[in-house]
Amino acid sequence: MFNKSCLIIFFSLFMSGNYIYSQELIRFAIPDYPPYTFEKDGKYQGIGVELIDKVMKEANIEYSIQLVPNYGRSIENTGQGYADGFFLASENSERNEIAVLSKSLVINKWCWVYPKSSSLVEPSNTKFKEQVKVGTPMNTNLHKWLIENKYAVSSPPKADVLFKMLKSDHVNVLFLPDAIALDLIKKEGDKAENYKIVVHKEQPFGIYISKQYLSANPDIMIKINAAIDKVIANENKSN
Repeated sequence: MFNKSCLIIFFSLFMSGNYIYSQELIRFAIPDYPPYTFEKDGKYQGIGVELIDKVMKEANIEYSIQLVPNYGRSIENTGQGYADGFFLASENSERNEIAVLSKSLVINKWCWVYPKSSSLVEPSNTKFKEQVKVGTPMNTNLHKWLIENKYAVSSPPKADVLFKMLKSDHVNVLFLPDAIALDLIKKEGDKAENYKIVVHKEQPFGIYISKQYLSANPDIMIKINAAIDKVIANENKSN
């Protein structure tokens, strides 16, 4: 009788999805955002993917990855429970409503990017905002910041068209993380020295884990943050 009861309980737990081994599997929905996260030759690649793999292995946490078009979809999937988190990401209030941000893995530099031949005043000049139409990727934290600060913004779904927009005068300045700006310039067959790249601010880039997931697995963020410390320490030793 005891063994039969145990089997019934186990089966009930299995069918409800609350069985023990699933608790540390984290489903990430990551944006198509090279060079941080992207897919090439059927494999997920990028700075962010490599770092997360090191962190998850160090923390001994199983994870899966689904590539989605942009940060908006990453946030939507996480909020609706189709994913448990996303990376790499900087902090904002919308994301904080549904998820908790880990310690920083890398520093993300937000930059103004425009041709050296441009007649625009420097970004520090108060007239800069009045002169510019800004190109930035849709649904990113940069996009949100520009809208909140009432800039004129044009935001394509994919970042890879931004320099074409700049060269065709559809926009006259780009607002991008430095790594993405340099990657796009290279893909355009251009050179960084042809552009002014002015750092606006530095933002920590980390991992967001949903509050719903953390409520069921309260020790996960402690494990992730401890693993981040070790990974960063190892990265610093090797550099």
